[in-house]
Amino acid sequence: MILYAGGKAAEHTATAGPGHFAPGEVMLRDLHKLVRGLGQRLLPAPATAPLDDSEWRRLRLDAAFMDLLPPADLNALRERVGEFLGRKTFKGIGMRLDPWQQHLIAAYACLPILRIGIDAYRDWQTVIVYPDTFAPEQEWVDEAGVHHQAVVPQAGEAWERGPVVLSWSDIAADGAVIVHEMTHTLDAGNGDVNGFPPLPRTLPPAEWTDTFSAAYRRLQEEIERGDEPAIDPYAATDPAEFLAVVAEYFFFSPAHLQAEWPAIYRLLGLYFGLEPHRWANEIPTRLS
Repeated sequence: MILYAGGKAAEHTATAGPGHFAPGEVMLRDLHKLVRGLGQRLLPAPATAPLDDSEWRRLRLDAAFMDLLPPADLNALRERVGEFLGRKTFKGIGMRLDPWQQHLIAAYACLPILRIGIDAYRDWQTVIVYPDTFAPEQEWVDEAGVHHQAVVPQAGEAWERGPVVLSWSDIAADGAVIVHEMTHTLDAGNGDVNGFPPLPRTLPPAEWTDTFSAAYRRLQEEIERGDEPAIDPYAATDPAEFLAVVAEYFFFSPAHLQAEWPAIYRLLGLYFGLEPHRWANEIPTRLS
């Protein structure tokens, strides 16, 4: 389980060691893709739930980032949102989750898969939304082997096979929390949540591993020296959180990430197939 705790460390079960972004078994991954593809040919077409024009206009008013997208990306987002709504189940806990809220969640959730495609989210089904920050009881073992148990407030959490759990109040304040959690689900695509998601064939695994590991170590060293880190220090928790945090910066503070971590920005651009710095230097994430 991977948790997003608004900059506070909680429980993490990424299996890679500190500073390690594991390349995984690429041949096994490709075999799984082949078998899955053969099986999918026998299945009926996946469900979609496209938004009508009035719903789409409302969504564009609620999600300010959408007006910054070029027409081609905006059209792709509309298609992805329909796919997401048709394939995922929403459940409000202690709140009524209206359609417009589901649409907003879907819009943010589909940014990371705009080019990758909806199939990247195939391993999980349910989005659970609480009205406010939720506080599940967590247990974890620290690096010294000491067992801890505590109630830790969370803005979101993502299990490797679902569900994805979110807080509506945190979404309204900063929709980037959705991208953070969705990045964890992408990261899990290789079987482990460790900062090494399934990569396109054009992106060398060794380059990803070396670049991300070096940046992760640099961040940890900056924090140890007492320097002001270039990104949220929560990213230094483990490689999985590093990837999720830099994904937030990639989509919503692209100019900052490109200036401070150009190699990371370039690799994320190749992975997501997008160049958010061409949309704007800073991209709004607060509910309009």
